[in-house]
Amino acid sequence: MERVARISSQNLAPNEIRVSSFWLDNENHLPLENLRPWLSAHEVGRAKSFHFENHSDRYVRGRAVTRMILASHLGCAPSDLEFRNGEHGKPQLAGGELFFNLSHSLDRAVIAVSRLPHVGIDIECFSREVDVDSLSRRCFRDVEIARYEGMTPEQKNRAFFWTWTAKEARMKATGEGFRLEPQRIEIGFDGEVPVECIEPTIPRAYVAPVNFSDGLVACTVACTQSFRVMLEEKAVTLR
Repeated sequence: MERVARISSQNLAPNEIRVSSFWLDNENHLPLENLRPWLSAHEVGRAKSFHFENHSDRYVRGRAVTRMILASHLGCAPSDLEFRNGEHGKPQLAGGELFFNLSHSLDRAVIAVSRLPHVGIDIECFSREVDVDSLSRRCFRDVEIARYEGMTPEQKNRAFFWTWTAKEARMKATGEGFRLEPQRIEIGFDGEVPVECIEPTIPRAYVAPVNFSDGLVACTVACTQSFRVMLEEKAVTLR
């Protein structure tokens, strides 16, 4: 009998986006030997293509947990699910009953699940080392960079990642990715967190922050329809 995720089986509300978190390196709670049998032949082949073993293991865990969470909502086995590529190549669940998006930063991962199409999520660990100034000049608008004025280095780092996750979530929501250049997106904020996608206006998009209690990450959800977020903050494990 296949083991399932410890998450609620409550039906998703029509306008709800459910966000669950898990750790890509958590062998104790998410052992690979229990997860690999759920993957398709294509996914197994993809896992074998990685040069580094830890990258392969993270791919397996990410795909398997995605299957596990979706299956828990649909009442089926994780191995029964079939996926296809939608517009712009964005992975979708065959059948169109549920929509999802996955993101990870270092070994921390999140998945957004909804009955709403065009869902995107992005997570970034504040501890990740990036060239904030260079990336901001390339990807942010002047009004977004102007927010850095008077900030401490730590505040500037947080502001960068909140801005970045909002733009990335918006790009992922429609599946456009970097076909939609980050500078074409303008984000509005309430304090440090993103609350509005000002541009582009076609299609209109909505964004909302996901606030984890440990405060170690920036995480933003985007969708082309109005939504509310429900966070399953307890990390996903196997029974």
